[in-house]
Amino acid sequence: MTQQEFENLTQRTTSAEDYRIIENLYMAAGDMDKREFCKELKAMCAYDYADDKIELRQCLREIGKRVGSMDAENHTLKMAIKTRNERLAEFLIGKAHAYNDTDFRKEAVELIGESAAVRLTIEMGLPLWEEDKKYICLLLDGQCGNNR
Repeated sequence: MTQQEFENLTQRTTSAEDYRIIENLYMAAGDMDKREFCKELKAMCAYDYADDKIELRQCLREIGKRVGSMDAENHTLKMAIKTRNERLAEFLIGKAHAYNDTDFRKEAVELIGESAAVRLTIEMGLPLWEEDKKYICLLLDGQCGNNR
């Protein structure tokens, strides 16, 4: 998008220096359509009615608020997913032992990682699988197995 396109779509003028910042924001917006980007930017930005110039500082503050809000929401969702995955992994590890089936264990490892799955197995007071033992030996830097 050129500066002229931006000004036409927003019906606002901007300096070349401010447009470079706007262009960087547009590029960071990913696959957002330029019309949608301009509409959002225009809605967030204050402007000087005397000459229809965008007041970029106010605009950047508004963008910062939105980004902060989105970051907080993403963090909350990430923590919820982590908690859910841990509960599911605990369930799967329990089923792996109940049915003597390591496929359940493999799924738990996919959800939370091998280290967390081994730790969870120990915390649940369940016997270690061969895969768990190999992982622990690997962590102990080869001090098991042939080095006994």
